[in-house]
Amino acid sequence: MVLIEPCQTGPLSNRFLQPEDLPRRGGSRPERPGAGGSRAEGSPLRGSIELFAEGQWQAIRVQLETEGWSLSQIELVHDQLRQGWPLPHAKHNVMRLSGHCPLRGDHPP
Repeated sequence: MVLIEPCQTGPLSNRFLQPEDLPRRGGSRPERPGAGGSRAEGSPLRGSIELFAEGQWQAIRVQLETEGWSLSQIELVHDQLRQGWPLPHAKHNVMRLSGHCPLRGDHPP
């Protein structure tokens, strides 16, 4: 019987951590009121930051708007990202679901 030890060549992914659980870089910041506290599922704090593998949601949203995605398509992409899809796959899924490409998209119909 051969035993295989798990190898860790680098740090673990931070993809699924909440912003308050991410390791701090640089100096410590004072905690926001209500940060890290319990909240009901489905009731996000006002002004909370959503992080995905591709970056913050607000930056992704601006990118999608400049690419010509409609508001309803942007919300569908947001839902896909929340389900764990990478951004390129989320875009592809939304194009398939809606039947439309963004106005200035680089994908063929």
